[in-house]
Amino acid sequence: MDNKKINEIANTPIPANIPTGDMPGDKIIITPGAIKMAGLIFPRLYEEYEKLGKDRCVISVYGGSGSGKSSISSVLAYMFSLAGIRNRIISGDNYPRRIPSENDAERLSRYNAGGVEALASYIGSPEEIDFDEINGILEDYVHGSKELTLKRMGRDEGSISHEKVDVSDTQLLIIEWTHGNSVYLKHIDIPVFLSSTPEETLANRVSRGRDPEADSPFVALVLDIEQKLLLSQAGTATLIAQNDGTVIKNRINILPMLNAYPDSVGGKLSEMVKILQTDDLHEAFGSFYILPSLYHSDLDRGFSVIDYDLNEELAASGDLDALKDLGIDLKLDFILNHASVQSPQFQDLLANGEKSEYADFFINWNKFWDGYGQMTDEGYIKPDDEYIKDMFFRKPGLPILMVRMPDGRDVPYWNTFYQEIRDNGGKREYLGQMDLNIESPLVWDFYKQTLDKIAGYGAGIVRLDAFAYAPKAPGRKNFLNEPETWDVLSRVTDIASGHGLKLLPEIHATYGEKIHEKIASKGYMTYDFYLPGLLIHSIEKHDPSLIVKWANEIVEKKMNVVNMLGCHDGIPVLDLKGLLSEDEIAPLIDLMVSRGGYVKDLHGKKNMYYQVNSTYYSALGEDDAKMLFARAIQLFMPGKPQIWYLDLFAGSNDYEAVKRAGAGGHKEINRTNLSLDEARAALEKDVVKKQIELLKMRASHPAFSEASTVTAQAEGSVIKITWKHGTDEITLSADFADYSFRVI
Repeated sequence: MDNKKINEIANTPIPANIPTGDMPGDKIIITPGAIKMAGLIFPRLYEEYEKLGKDRCVISVYGGSGSGKSSISSVLAYMFSLAGIRNRIISGDNYPRRIPSENDAERLSRYNAGGVEALASYIGSPEEIDFDEINGILEDYVHGSKELTLKRMGRDEGSISHEKVDVSDTQLLIIEWTHGNSVYLKHIDIPVFLSSTPEETLANRVSRGRDPEADSPFVALVLDIEQKLLLSQAGTATLIAQNDGTVIKNRINILPMLNAYPDSVGGKLSEMVKILQTDDLHEAFGSFYILPSLYHSDLDRGFSVIDYDLNEELAASGDLDALKDLGIDLKLDFILNHASVQSPQFQDLLANGEKSEYADFFINWNKFWDGYGQMTDEGYIKPDDEYIKDMFFRKPGLPILMVRMPDGRDVPYWNTFYQEIRDNGGKREYLGQMDLNIESPLVWDFYKQTLDKIAGYGAGIVRLDAFAYAPKAPGRKNFLNEPETWDVLSRVTDIASGHGLKLLPEIHATYGEKIHEKIASKGYMTYDFYLPGLLIHSIEKHDPSLIVKWANEIVEKKMNVVNMLGCHDGIPVLDLKGLLSEDEIAPLIDLMVSRGGYVKDLHGKKNMYYQVNSTYYSALGEDDAKMLFARAIQLFMPGKPQIWYLDLFAGSNDYEAVKRAGAGGHKEINRTNLSLDEARAALEKDVVKKQIELLKMRASHPAFSEASTVTAQAEGSVIKITWKHGTDEITLSADFADYSFRVI
């Protein structure tokens, strides 16, 4: 249906007697405000509905008690009917385990026995809500059941009943419910959050006369707890409708994100899960970036993927389920440009040569350059200078691997990254990463299958590694070719959006190139690779001015960033060019090297620095005060904070690991695998405990929201960063002179 028709429906007059669902105990009044809000939501909601392309879809409309869910849902359902989409409304208020009066009494009892913490742990939990029953209903629906048995709950025990309803031709279920985006609720395709403050919610409850105790202090406390719960879920909403009429798409969970390999602690993902389940780290993180050795891989500690099935030696599906039970979603890698030579597709090519169904899955160098160069005696085309002079190289020489075909011929295939050829008793064997041919329909089938699988693991964010190398053409740079790169990302987005996946394209480039701005302007998340080096520079200079400038730039340009201190690679320095001068970058590198770091030059080229390999803790001189100060700044910077496990545990540079890794093993300085006992011992360090306190504050305070206003200012050596959302506000005041800070 075209946009003109959708907008006409969104602005159509709404009759007074439209169907209003099955909310228990209340008469639903369709107010002008509900009609207006539904009209604002509907065009974007219909767009998301169409993107899914499902025969049966489930939308949840959720918000605080009295936020207008029932009336807005009723109007939305009517609009979908006008669009020809047969639908039914279900009220989640029918699925508490107790009738309203008994549940209110249970809430009060929990509060009297254990205070606010006990009450908060009960509200919206499986103890209060029968999620099994409603999940069963939704499961039956999405799997094609023609009939559903729905619960009806009134306000007394005698008014509970069940009714069979025909859904044989129902294309859409709309659930209106406070808990419509709960981590315990399954099968929701599109969550829509009606954002309101507790005060607005309370006023709505009082005005509708539902509860004689509506304006009591205890009800106000309950609403405040509900609000905090709703805000913690806002990051996973597809749409957020605010009371000022703004409807925002694609909200991101901005809770702190742990970053580690599956075997970083205890040798298996299950051991890291055990640490996250402890009281020490419980509720410190809302996401986990698990590096790609989670999959079957053979090189580069995961970044040469054989296939995207779980690596059973390191992880199991039960580990991912346990993380989901903790309320932790995942960030996972998808490597667009290449696959391992051990991948089933490349192995099929080796076995069957040009008869392989995957003959065009990879890039035959000679076919690609045919007509653009001269054949050499070695059997590969050397491109003419005019077609290759601007090309970006990751390594010396042409990016080709000579592949032995079954008939004995050596055929060159494009190989941007690592390669190695071994002789195993006269049989040629390969290691490496082979570039994929994005012109092949089979590659796009592979992309879809991979994203389907990653979504199934529980991913919320997908990091697109090496995406900028995927589009290729003669005579081009073949790194971030434009507009082809954006065309590829657009196609990947179309696939990912069907699963609600948010894409995070990963690229290192100088600040001056403004590639980060371009990525953000196209609606993608982007990395803040500038903060790590900029913060060390500012700490050593005792000057917050550059941090303030950068924080405000992120806000002003509406960049949706993931920030970090340390990570699995190193501390970026190439990226700083343009934010810092060469005269500022050189001593920064020297300082980190003097503290034990290793410099990685850009693709083997001297004087083209790329990163310093070091733990962040060591780069700060293994100074606890500086580490804690840096973490506090990071957690208050705009964006979603990513936390490298070794820096959380205040880990030092691991020179023995570098020695064991041999040539090219400099990255292992920052990748120490800890035993479970070592991790538990690290949790006893004061600097670790205080970092965790900050993380829990960042994860729980209602002022931290995707919709928050963030401001930064400096007065001398003191920086103040403030987050404000509605009536909630929190400020970090940090002094770069002595590394003291306080949260206000």
